[in-house]
Amino acid sequence: MRSYRFARRSFLAGVGGAFGFEVLLRNMEAMAQGAAPPPRFLMTHFPVGTLRVRFMPGGSGSTYTPSAITKPFEDAGLRNDMTIFWGFSDNHLRCPGGGGHEAGTPFTTTGCHAAGTRQNGGEGDDGTAGGPSFDQVFLKNVPALARPGTGYVNAICDSRVDSNETSTQCLSYSYTTRSIASANPGGNINENTPLLPQLSPALLYTSLFANFMPGGNTDGNQAALLKALKLRKSVLDFSLSELGELKKLAPGSEAPKIELHADAIRKVEMQLADQIANGGMGGTCTPPMKPADNLTGKKGNAAYQDNVNTDDSPNHQAVAEAHASVIMGAFQCDIIRVATLQFSPGTNHVSFKGMWPSDPNRIAMHHPVSHRSAFLSGAANNDPSGLTGDDKNAYEFLAAVQAWYNTRLADILKKFKTAQDAFGGNLLDYTVIPYVTEVAQSNHARSPKPGFLFGGSKLGLKHGTFQNFSQQRPQSDLFMTCAQALLKNADPKTVLKDEKFLKDSANTAPIAGLWSAPV
Repeated sequence: MRSYRFARRSFLAGVGGAFGFEVLLRNMEAMAQGAAPPPRFLMTHFPVGTLRVRFMPGGSGSTYTPSAITKPFEDAGLRNDMTIFWGFSDNHLRCPGGGGHEAGTPFTTTGCHAAGTRQNGGEGDDGTAGGPSFDQVFLKNVPALARPGTGYVNAICDSRVDSNETSTQCLSYSYTTRSIASANPGGNINENTPLLPQLSPALLYTSLFANFMPGGNTDGNQAALLKALKLRKSVLDFSLSELGELKKLAPGSEAPKIELHADAIRKVEMQLADQIANGGMGGTCTPPMKPADNLTGKKGNAAYQDNVNTDDSPNHQAVAEAHASVIMGAFQCDIIRVATLQFSPGTNHVSFKGMWPSDPNRIAMHHPVSHRSAFLSGAANNDPSGLTGDDKNAYEFLAAVQAWYNTRLADILKKFKTAQDAFGGNLLDYTVIPYVTEVAQSNHARSPKPGFLFGGSKLGLKHGTFQNFSQQRPQSDLFMTCAQALLKNADPKTVLKDEKFLKDSANTAPIAGLWSAPV
């Protein structure tokens, strides 16, 4: 008789070696051995910091009341799935010549000093990264996050910038370094290689799902999905017959283990049978519809102006929802367990209509509005009561844009909260989702910065509070709290002791009281 391992390889070869079947079989075998749903990590980002008066919730701890800017998450029923923060800082980090947004973005996602700025043909403040980003740190150090292939994706919804900046449109950086020409301090410097994000949801989909099922990309076609489900069921039928043969030949002491495996397979088979009977939809691993090829974010340099004629927000929202759907589907089908999702760069040129109080028809660009003198001085962020005219309108516009971004993420997270993964676990409960920004406010200050942390409750994260730090903390502390959940370790510094960000921020530590080992 052939061994199960040999038969498994033969079957996979017989169906064309489709990646999806290999993932299904591996997960099925893991479930048979009692494996829990795996952890996942999704780094998310909103641009241009915040406005303190509009952001700050009332009170603190578990009895806080949401502010206008944080209320979209409360309205979405996410209070017990999130923690709100105030008081992070990147002031201890250095990047010679780096701009506020331009150095702030890699500071936020790597926690490392940088050697300087790129010589990119534009302004000289395009900050480099001095270490790998936390998504890559976790991918390297948390074995449970690893998947076949690269194991991650990066997505962005609009990549327009002021002046050729790479830094503001990239959250993810590799361990690999390279030598580049610098604007500051001059000569050549080393940078950690940017892992640039995908702007097109259709191309993101293709990179993940093109070889997931036999015959290539199903593009969300109902008939193709139904065929795929039936093929998956044939895998289970095959596995059960092989296990039956193994049980006949194996020592009696092995019979309970084989039967446990077979029971797990029968449960999955019943789920698939139900899906097939109902037309093939609604499963825990049904690839999402492929986004339209012409749906994509805008890119390139853009004219720097407040007032424009085109409202970007409908397309911006559609791209964000499409990217999130693809990432969620890839998490459910267990193709990847790590991703980044960025709405737009800190130096963005995304325009919004209907948010200018005195003129609902006015269309204004987000980042350029933040550079009005009233905001660059910093005073308006602390006390907007003296603002009048267009400065007051601009203040309310900036607050409305951040609330708009928070509403978009809240809608995405609601879908995570109702989704199940291929192991039968709730997707939000097993996904750790920090939500960060690159500057504290529009005058480019790097402290005190806001932040959020969502999900991961089944990994031990404890939510439902507003954490207002009396003394500012390194931004890396947020990621160290993520590391507790991902590593299942109260002291992740022991595991990450050789990582560069620990050397650059010696005081980095998890935030007390937000994690306990899951039972």
